[in-house]
Amino acid sequence: MRKISNSKGFTIIELIVAMGLFLVAISIATGGFIRSLRTQKDLTELLSINDNAGLALEQMAREMRTGYNFSKVSESEIQFVNSGNVVVYYRLNNGTLERGERDQFLQITYRKITADSVRITNFKITLMGNLPGDGFPPRITVSISVSGKGRDTQNVSTDIQTTISSRTLDT
Repeated sequence: MRKISNSKGFTIIELIVAMGLFLVAISIATGGFIRSLRTQKDLTELLSINDNAGLALEQMAREMRTGYNFSKVSESEIQFVNSGNVVVYYRLNNGTLERGERDQFLQITYRKITADSVRITNFKITLMGNLPGDGFPPRITVSISVSGKGRDTQNVSTDIQTTISSRTLDT
């Protein structure tokens, strides 16, 4: 009589090897997925930082375009009179851009115009054509260096520069 063996299945060694290979593949895939999530978070934060800095510069530019009597207070502070005849200041203070207004008692009140997550490391103002009678409208060039305050974005810096021409002609 012949003995027929119908044993189908896997040995315990084959199951352990298959499970080990599966765990290695899952670990690699999970690591890549986690890394892509962190990269996406960092990129989103950097985009937010650049957007906020761009909005702050646009606010400054919009107000400066209709301003007059520009005066450079320091390398990182400018003063002018806006279209509402209010004396306005823009300055860098502890990594934050601030806008100040002079009130009727000649006191200057500053308010920050950049978000808490934004750090401005450089704020430089170049003023040209502001002399009375020179025949040129004032041109203000504003240069800033922007980085984040987060652990992953504090070492990444972006330089932004814009030049604003005042619409008020010099007479």
